[in-house]
Order: sequence, then C-alpha cells, then structure tokens
Amino acid sequence: MSRPKVLIIHTGGTLGMQLPEGTRLELGEEEHLARLSERVPELSEMADIDLIAPWNNDSSDVGPNHWQALAQLIVDQGGVGTDHGYSGIVVIHGTDTLAYTASMMAFMLRHLDRPVIFTGSQRPLDSWRTDARANLAAAVECATRKISEVCIVFGDSILRACRSSKIDARSYNAFAAPSYGTLGQIGTELSLVPQASHEPSDDFELKRDLDTRILALTLFPGVDTGMVARNIQASAEAGVLRAVLIRGFGVGNVPIDGLSDLRPLLANATGNNLEIVISSQCYRGHTDLSMYPGGRALVDAGAIAARDMTFEAAITKTMWSLAQPEKSLRAWFETNLAGEVSLG
Repeated sequence: MSRPKVLIIHTGGTLGMQLPEGTRLELGEEEHLARLSERVPELSEMADIDLIAPWNNDSSDVGPNHWQALAQLIVDQGGVGTDHGYSGIVVIHGTDTLAYTASMMAFMLRHLDRPVIFTGSQRPLDSWRTDARANLAAAVECATRKISEVCIVFGDSILRACRSSKIDARSYNAFAAPSYGTLGQIGTELSLVPQASHEPSDDFELKRDLDTRILALTLFPGVDTGMVARNIQASAEAGVLRAVLIRGFGVGNVPIDGLSDLRPLLANATGNNLEIVISSQCYRGHTDLSMYPGGRALVDAGAIAARDMTFEAAITKTMWSLAQPEKSLRAWFETNLAGEVSLG
C-alpha cells in the first residue's frame, strides 16, 4: 500500500517565528522542511512530505492578491481536481486572519476533492511549551483522511473553515465554529464526526475572481449614520464601492431613531445601486430581519441577510460573489456553497 503524500505550504505566521527576537525566519524551502523534520519528526511517519514557502508574511499583511495566488498554488502544486497529486494539502498561516483566508479558499476551490487543512500556532515552533508541533502533526494527519473540504485544525478541534472565527488571542483553542460545531476532535485519537464533511456535488472548479469594492460597518449606540451615508454616497459615485456589510445588533436589528437612524444610509445605498448585507455582532445565532422595526426597514431597502454566517465568511463570500456574474449577490447568498450557511 502506497504512503500518502502531503504538501505543506508555509505562508508565514507565529509558527515559523524566531525567538526571542519575535521576527520571521527567512528560510528557503529545504531549510523549512529540514527544520520541520527535526522539530516534528512524526510528520515523516504519517506521510511523505513536500514543502513550499511562497511567502513569509505576518497574517495581517495577507490579502486578496495572496488569496488568489494561494488558490492557484493549491491547484497547480497540489494536483487538486486531478487523479494524481497529493493526498492533501496543509497551509501554515498566521492566526489573526487565518479564518478569512481559509473561508475564501472554501469559496474559490469549488467542489474540492481532497482535504485542504489550515493550521498555525499561538507560540513559535522553537518555543518551550509550544502548540505548533501538535497542531502541525494533527493537520498533516487530517490531510491524509477522506475529507473533501477546507478545514482549520487547531488545538483540539477540526473545524469547517467557512464556519470558523478566531475567538481567543491567548488560548491554545483559539478557533471555534460558534453556530455550527466541530467536524471532529483531537485527543488521544483523531476522531471525525460521521457524514459531517461537505462532499463535492460536481467536478472541481477553480473560481478565484474577486471584487474587493466592499465596506464593513459595525454599528454601535450613538453612531452618526448620516456621516457614514455621505461617505458611502461619495464612494459609490466614484465607483469604488459596490456593497456594504453592516454588523447589526442581535438578530440583525438596526437603529431607526435620532442621529443613528440607518434609513438615510439605506436610501443612499438603494439610490446608488449598492448591495447591503446584514450580519450580526453575535457569535451564535442568525439574522431575523422580520422581528423588529429596524430589521423590517432593512427588508424594505432590499438588504440581504447573512443568516448564521460568520463575519469572515460573509466578507469573503461577498467579495467572491460580486465577481461571479452568473448570479446576483442575493442569489449567491441564498446558495450554500461550501457549508457556510444554514438555509431554510
């Protein structure tokens, strides 16, 4: 029986940092692989490992251009969508924006046919009491399993990428999928929830076009929505804005009184053919725009409910959907692409 092959893509982050300076280790691919083999020798017991290091960035500096390049790299180097290539791919990434990158991969890599596993660490690989070794070993083991989607493996959890958020800057269990739960657990054994993985329903397709002309607005008591509306109108008229994602209160409720009355902003958006997406500031639950007058004002303005999507998934899905002209943004948000939303 042939051994599984796993491709590791190192993109930067805490896992590869140097101590005590806290700087990124600028190593070549062979040096990275040698370092991983020395520090995490169990990797070679699980699979034949290859490693590439296309860039070495702090995750706060990772953005849409990196997402497009990474998706292309996963296809070209990983053999995704073919009968050959690697059993799975592991992406080492900084934790701060890991959920954004992983969510975008779930949308770009349509009908994925093998595991693409994201991981990182809260402490560098060379640090004492590091979580990097365990996270990387678990990620490689997951990459050898029959999982056909993008996942985050971190701490003791296996998570659907497009359901996940970073919830803790200190804990080794830094990620969670608050409105969904886990795909599996990592303990004395690596156990997967039966039938939890999102299975492909068609042939693989890479769709990496994006439109980043979006703005996110987090509401708070006392926000001057008139000022925001004027800025939005100017941006829309200049052609630099196509959609606004508003993080409302609770189930998607918004203010409709006084300085914070959101209706002028909604009117400006409607008049400028801007799309409005409404998500919640809550980690759990879903939007219900029929419950309160503010929500009903959103419905009247043609707003699109993000339901129980994470903020990371809503942002990345908006960017992705705006660049896919075969459907409207509303139609894409009414489609469950990669298990990111509960419909019905």
